[in-house]
Amino acid sequence: MFRKVAIAAITLMFFAPSALLLGIGALMNPAAANCATTTGTVHLGPVPDSLTVTTASGEMFTLNRLQLTHAATFIAIGNSIDGVGKPGIKIALMAALTESTLRMLANTGTYPESGNYPNDGNGSDHDSLGLFQMRPQSGWGTVAELMDPTYQARAFFGGPAGPNYPSPRGLLDIPGWQQMDPGEAAQAVEVSAYPDRYRNYAPVANAILTALSTSGPGGTSAVGPVAASSRVVFPLPDGTWVATSPFGMRVHPITGEHKLHTGTDLAATDGTPILAAADGTVTVAEFSGGYGGLIVIEHTIDGRMVATAYAHMWQPGIHVKVGDQVQAGQHIGDVGSSGYSTGPHLHFEVRPGGTNAEAIDAAAWLNQHGAANLPEATSSSPAACRTAGTAGSPTGVDGDPDRLVDDPTTGGKITARLLHLHQQTLAAFPDTGWVCYSPRPGTKSEHPLGRACDITFGNQIGQRPTPAQLDAGWTVTNWMKDNAGVLGVEYLIWQGQIWSVSRDADGWRPYNGGGMHDPGDVTGGHFDHLHVTVKAN
Repeated sequence: MFRKVAIAAITLMFFAPSALLLGIGALMNPAAANCATTTGTVHLGPVPDSLTVTTASGEMFTLNRLQLTHAATFIAIGNSIDGVGKPGIKIALMAALTESTLRMLANTGTYPESGNYPNDGNGSDHDSLGLFQMRPQSGWGTVAELMDPTYQARAFFGGPAGPNYPSPRGLLDIPGWQQMDPGEAAQAVEVSAYPDRYRNYAPVANAILTALSTSGPGGTSAVGPVAASSRVVFPLPDGTWVATSPFGMRVHPITGEHKLHTGTDLAATDGTPILAAADGTVTVAEFSGGYGGLIVIEHTIDGRMVATAYAHMWQPGIHVKVGDQVQAGQHIGDVGSSGYSTGPHLHFEVRPGGTNAEAIDAAAWLNQHGAANLPEATSSSPAACRTAGTAGSPTGVDGDPDRLVDDPTTGGKITARLLHLHQQTLAAFPDTGWVCYSPRPGTKSEHPLGRACDITFGNQIGQRPTPAQLDAGWTVTNWMKDNAGVLGVEYLIWQGQIWSVSRDADGWRPYNGGGMHDPGDVTGGHFDHLHVTVKAN
């Protein structure tokens, strides 16, 4: 909607929850805002069908469910990032309301392919895309990335764990943003030609946060206590289903993106009863974008919180509401094909930690709890990306190793040598997560050169690995080190240490951040991911 100029800067960030909503008085008084800012989490409640709002200038309009779902995405992403909190989420809402009215806008005039992705309409502001009207030419991301609401939210919040680290800078990269007027903070990220318009949407952002929030701990929540469950059952009746798509990396059947499939797909006839996998409390029962009809239930199993999610129901096929207590095997919904779906099926997820936590392989979880005997995920990459070879004997790359080829993790370009390392490693260690090419203008980095990848082991960026994940990380790291010659490895950074081929005799050395990162930070010190750079020439 509004023209941007290029942004450049660096700073740091990592994940967790934060901050208390500012009142209207604080909006108009930055000093008051300083006093009002505290840490805390926005407790996301159900998404309403519509919300009528009024801007500071007196304009009244109605937001629909899809626009409010985008707002809920901002809340979920903001909750997961340390230092954002309600003040940061509010600023993101003000920015997106100003730029797109919370619509995911394509721009087919400049990028015809943008119309191939799920969108809420077509924009025409130069080369801007999406909710925040971010520009590929300014380094915000590819067309595919910018047509993803989650990606745009992460890009707006920014930080070293954000997708554009170190530039363009997001909110967390703006020094002293917490002390700024929220409209000024939004402008600092957007760098719009119309800087004064963001403040107009402050009351709208407040109204959205109120409408989408529950009171959280200590208040009256829409969701009651989570029941303990002594058993786990399969989420569909016997003989009604066929497993069609496992958990792991795949090419999305609708968008064509190479991304993580977070659930296990079970094809079944339209209307087949969906059963609660365990006793628990319904935390989500709504239509939710790509999930379509979505139910999420939180359980206490083996003394730990875990959520199960059930997606793609038609609206009449949702038979529970938020706050309902359900029992294992209870009929909670019917199989449908709403949202991003190619046919009737149940997309089933398991999320240890609760409703908004990261998903794990649901098939493995069901098997572990005696509810199924399903094939478990064997790779986080499509079969086409795998090569022969074992963990003990990787093969060398064929052809010119420095030629640029498509990066299956981002859609950018990487060297053939790096792609070969990625394929060889995935064949040996299929449970690893990868991000390789990344545009990082103004920095000394091999990522924009297509010579570096960041690898995780089941943990999120910003989150230290569990003991098991740490062991897996060292296994992969040492395998790469032991086979550096064949794989073309130049250096590795992991757990605050660096090893390089040129200084192999020195072994592992303390990592000092390379002049760009804080080595004491969970991400800057590479405690949450392994960095590998391959050689050139």
